[in-house]
Amino acid sequence: MVKKYFLIQYIQIATTLVLLMLLILIEALVLENIAILILGMAFIALGILFTLLVYRNHDSRNALYIFLLFFLLYLIYTSLVHFGMLYFYDVPNIAPDEHHFYLSSNEIALKVNSEYGFFDMAETVAYRDTVAFVYWNGLIAKFANMYAENSVFIQKISVALVGSLIPMLMYGVSRIYFSSKDSFSIAIVYGLFSFVPYLSSLLLRDIHIALMFILTIYIILEKFSFLNFIILLCAMFVSYYLRPQTGVFMMGFTLIYLFIFIRNIPLSNAIKVFIYSTFIGITIIAVLNSPLMEMFTQISESSAQRGVAATSSSSLGATLGKLPFGLNVVAKFSFSQIQPFPPSWIFKGINRGFFELTYLIAGIAWFFGWGFLLYGLFVEKILKNKDLKLIIMFFFALVYLVLISIIEFNQRRQMAVYPIVYLCMVFSYLAIDKSIRTKLWIGLGTLYISLVLLLNYIKL
Repeated sequence: MVKKYFLIQYIQIATTLVLLMLLILIEALVLENIAILILGMAFIALGILFTLLVYRNHDSRNALYIFLLFFLLYLIYTSLVHFGMLYFYDVPNIAPDEHHFYLSSNEIALKVNSEYGFFDMAETVAYRDTVAFVYWNGLIAKFANMYAENSVFIQKISVALVGSLIPMLMYGVSRIYFSSKDSFSIAIVYGLFSFVPYLSSLLLRDIHIALMFILTIYIILEKFSFLNFIILLCAMFVSYYLRPQTGVFMMGFTLIYLFIFIRNIPLSNAIKVFIYSTFIGITIIAVLNSPLMEMFTQISESSAQRGVAATSSSSLGATLGKLPFGLNVVAKFSFSQIQPFPPSWIFKGINRGFFELTYLIAGIAWFFGWGFLLYGLFVEKILKNKDLKLIIMFFFALVYLVLISIIEFNQRRQMAVYPIVYLCMVFSYLAIDKSIRTKLWIGLGTLYISLVLLLNYIKL
């Protein structure tokens, strides 16, 4: 029986791999660009190596299958969006920043050499805010130009690769608390109904940041090892150079890891306090010596401008901001967690309607998830018997979400910490009696529809 199960797994992995390679081959032939084929195969190899590294001490078969499955699904979705946008709108991009990042990839491709490296770009004002992302894109462009020609689609294949690694890691995070079968289902649901599918089709850095965060979450929840600590530091480094603000928050996750580790080793309290103080001091110095506050202000201003220009619900957002302090924070946080809202938002302004349908599906799914989570927190007390690492990270994630929601409602920046919130949603859902679950589904569905009707009625 066991051998038959393993055989089925290997067949699933092999079949998905063949379909993925065939899809990449077809796209390379249709677009007459051999670089798509070469880099596509390289991306598959990178994803497999990354998966095997993460699961070096565990059974990796399910993880490999999840990675390959979602790379295939996200690449199909990316292709549909990319070519659909070209057909209906004559542009390949949904978000305005995508065009900027594509142009940057071509610029970096010309500069990347032995005399102009990563840290040279870190000193360049134009790239300083996201040097890791443009450097990665530049390397892809350089290799693409070696074999054929760089294109927006080649760059988007790499984004689909990064996105497909997130549900693979979600499986690992879930496996710490659940069975292999349940963890597989949890990862599949997250891969299909989170904001990952939508952002995996866009040439933006947010999905890369999300990967660094879920990798960090997985490492922290795993047992301490020196190699894991090195990987954690690398993730923090990459996250900082993807977006400095999130890199600083990543330092907080690293401190959690060290706090839990040091707490469980036999040292005197004086030595522990000294170690804690040292790392906290290093973190404070890093924050003070980074352009964090300046960039935080710039992001706040630019996000506010984009919010007013791009969203039909901006008047409601402005109204929430005028509420008394404290109440306005709670209101803006709550509103940010049900975006895009109302659903008609994706069909208005500069938005692309059905090409952003996965964004809407994720927003609705997240609304229901929060409903189950709140019930689990306050009625089922789901965190009561959970380990300290999970509890600290959950509240750390809430602080992060509150701070980001004050700036803007878009999930692009918030979704980095969603895996730990989603995990708690799963704990809540499974802790609730089936009869109560049904009532909650009905009640939350009624509430969502009522909010949509109310918003349309008052026309905010």
